[in-house]
Amino acid sequence: MRKLFAAGSGVTALVFLFLTFVEARAENPAAQAREATAGTTIFGTVWGYTLAQDGSGFYNDVVHDLMDDFPLKASYQLMPYRRAKSRFLAHDSACLYPSAVAILTAGQHVESTPDLIETRPLFTTRTHIFARRGEKPPRVLADLKGKTVAVPSGSVMHAVLAGTGAELIAVHDETDKARMLLTARVDYITAMLPDAVLVFDALQEPLPTFDERLRFLETGIGIVCHRTPETQTFIKAMDQRITEMNANPAYQTRLERAGIWHDAGESNGDEISLNDIAPAAGRGAGRVAKVAHVHAMPTGLGHGNGRATP
Repeated sequence: MRKLFAAGSGVTALVFLFLTFVEARAENPAAQAREATAGTTIFGTVWGYTLAQDGSGFYNDVVHDLMDDFPLKASYQLMPYRRAKSRFLAHDSACLYPSAVAILTAGQHVESTPDLIETRPLFTTRTHIFARRGEKPPRVLADLKGKTVAVPSGSVMHAVLAGTGAELIAVHDETDKARMLLTARVDYITAMLPDAVLVFDALQEPLPTFDERLRFLETGIGIVCHRTPETQTFIKAMDQRITEMNANPAYQTRLERAGIWHDAGESNGDEISLNDIAPAAGRGAGRVAKVAHVHAMPTGLGHGNGRATP
């Protein structure tokens, strides 16, 4: 009987301790938030120099800054671009970086946006078409007819440039794409700013010429997640972290050194926004306002900008 009583007392003690833990957890929202987001996974879309598999590159540096002393737990997993996107789409509680809801919708990777949420933008990106050395960049889409254009594999730019009469060549690495232009294997490449600034500087080459009025896919870049209670908590905390970073002069200097500036440039009329591709993209696509334009000025990272003059 004494053994049975001792065993029963042990069970009672364990139950009491468990109830105490639950009560304490209920009174501690911070503990609840940490537990709720313990399984949040962010898939990083490895693409090349600016987001490399070894954890180096501009986009990796930014996300590491975001996660430094971040109050919630999350796993940042790097994998090739297309695989990361596939894994994200297959996991209904995961996140994708760097991305935007509007980009995923325009690329027809998702059909509806209510199931997705995103952070506030870290910065605004925009895609241009760059010309090989000694050649003038295209000023309108009609200039692409009969030309070869290297485009990132899996990029929505394949849909954007379809029907222009250009031969589109899919490339899996941004440095390889830059070298294709430098060696005249293609007439043009599409590339995003700030990525192009960083890649060509790493190759110790000037930024190729582009017409800043022919612009594509301007949108804020951040982290996109499937909507769950856990990821909503994660996004809320991440938005606060991004606000803090944007107020940090060192972060602003990093953006400037990567070639991100702002001006009031005007389009030449052939600008392609994400809304043009997916007008029903919903809330995410609504964020594709023309809030920033890359300003033509030296990068401070080497040979400088090669923007074409009007």
